[in-house]
Amino acid sequence: MNENAVYVKTEAGEEAVTKRTIVQRNLRSILIMVDGRTPVGSLAQQFGDPMIVEGLIGELEHRGLVRRLDAAAGAEVEDRAELSSMLVDIEDLVSQPITPVADDIRRAHEKSSTPESPVLEEFAMALPELTAPAAAGAAAPAALPTDDVRSAIRRAMMSASAAEPAHADGPEGPLRRLFNLFAGRVGSSERRGPPGSLWRRLFIGLVVFLLLLVATFFLYPYNRHLPHIEELATELLGHPVHISSVSPSLLPEPSIALEGVTVGARKQLQIGAVKLLPRVSTLLSERTVLREIRIENAGLDVSFLPDLSRRQDINWASRWVKVERVRVVESSLTLLDGAIGKLAGDLALDDNGVLTRLSLNTPNGGLKLQGVNESGVWKVSMTALGWETPGHPSLLFDVFEAQGTLSSRRLQLDKVDVKLYDGYATGTVGLDFGDAPHFEGQVMTSRLGLAGLLKVLAPTLRLTGDLSMSLALSAQGGDFETLRRNLRGNGTLGVQRGHIERVDLVQAVRIPRPGGVRGGSTRFDRLEGEATVDGSGLSLARVVMESGLVGAQGALRLADGRLDGRLDVTLQGSATTVRAPVAVEGPYADPVVKLLR
Repeated sequence: MNENAVYVKTEAGEEAVTKRTIVQRNLRSILIMVDGRTPVGSLAQQFGDPMIVEGLIGELEHRGLVRRLDAAAGAEVEDRAELSSMLVDIEDLVSQPITPVADDIRRAHEKSSTPESPVLEEFAMALPELTAPAAAGAAAPAALPTDDVRSAIRRAMMSASAAEPAHADGPEGPLRRLFNLFAGRVGSSERRGPPGSLWRRLFIGLVVFLLLLVATFFLYPYNRHLPHIEELATELLGHPVHISSVSPSLLPEPSIALEGVTVGARKQLQIGAVKLLPRVSTLLSERTVLREIRIENAGLDVSFLPDLSRRQDINWASRWVKVERVRVVESSLTLLDGAIGKLAGDLALDDNGVLTRLSLNTPNGGLKLQGVNESGVWKVSMTALGWETPGHPSLLFDVFEAQGTLSSRRLQLDKVDVKLYDGYATGTVGLDFGDAPHFEGQVMTSRLGLAGLLKVLAPTLRLTGDLSMSLALSAQGGDFETLRRNLRGNGTLGVQRGHIERVDLVQAVRIPRPGGVRGGSTRFDRLEGEATVDGSGLSLARVVMESGLVGAQGALRLADGRLDGRLDVTLQGSATTVRAPVAVEGPYADPVVKLLR
């Protein structure tokens, strides 16, 4: 290509720049750079690669978007337009019967005001070259006068009919017939046929096309793109991503499914399937838009959430992929070795692919989790109605509300309000995620129903009343069982309007037996003590129990299904006061009260 050649945009080129119909980046850049003044050599220097520039200029010239400034384009375009118009007229004439067309031309020629029309004369001069080939052995036709326009047109029409390809005699497929119809190559006689035949063929063609499309959708080798998808996902999330396979999926709607997805060096996020639903109009553009990503059967470690949503300075993957919506179904959040499952909801990503918000809930809406990412620290909240905690033992919360923050090192719930077992509980909870996870919290309860609470924690202990306590708790361990075993707490405990069955302090003092007293019960108005909690149970020191004329002081231990303690019982009569020490020991279901003397 001449380096000094200068190109200018055509009207089609100007329209392509304005409407952005050229999506290929290099081709669009060269089209914009063509200005009618800069030679090709200068464009190559600006672009950096002469060979590429020559190829792109040739492609633009072939498409009719640019032309050389010194080329005589006007006359050539005019000739092409005139020739195209003439061919269209001839095709239209060929599609009609010969005799009526010839008569119409004859009548039009006879009505002409001038005996010799320059346009018809020029047209007739060109038509003798289109005469049909003579049959074998036939004599050559005699030359006809040039002014016989009717004969010239007739010969041209016969020549065009003889030159028709042989495929008109053979069968045509529905797609070929459709193309001929839009191209104007189907005559009126062919248009007339059995009613609905054309639409039936169109329907059959559409069905065949859809079948081919479905076959391509299912048979395409998607796994060949697996390395590129993993690389793109790793860059988008900022953590190693591994995908087992890529396959098509039809439910809940046609999509591409990424199966067996793990994210993170320790696989902190595991996903059964990720279904990608793109906007079809963006598949061939530079930036693909995914209108929805559907995450199914996922398990996310809560401690990994801040790292997963860490903001990156430059995320190149987000320039090639844009996500409009992320849906989560049948997924769970894990904390240590516990999990809250059957969650569904939405996630939100910003333009750089950073996770900024999550909203999850259980199918019945009883539990809702909300989170907002603010500079790498998540503000989280949790609300529940009629929620039963996972694991064993499981507590039933009538109302549960908690608010706090989540960072890469700690979950801190600064406000926890709970209504359960006809009472209330408030407090704060903190859990560190370091190498040695550590738990600490402050719990205060008011008027908890002991009967319902002990059915869960100690079913064989028959103790009723309203429980109020204040405890400071701490524990260390990598799972909930270890935390339970290492639990330590100190505080105060009180029970009002209580009743303990199978422990009869009055009977043990008044009518002692050698083997102790079993059965009976003791009612009291108030029981208080200093509480110490550990992994196995509860210890009460400085116990004070009052019930009208009966009182007791001492210590009790409730652990491993046993009740052990020593109490000094006081019985006040009308004339005397009796004091006697007793020992309480034995399993919850059958304790024994012995008089010590």
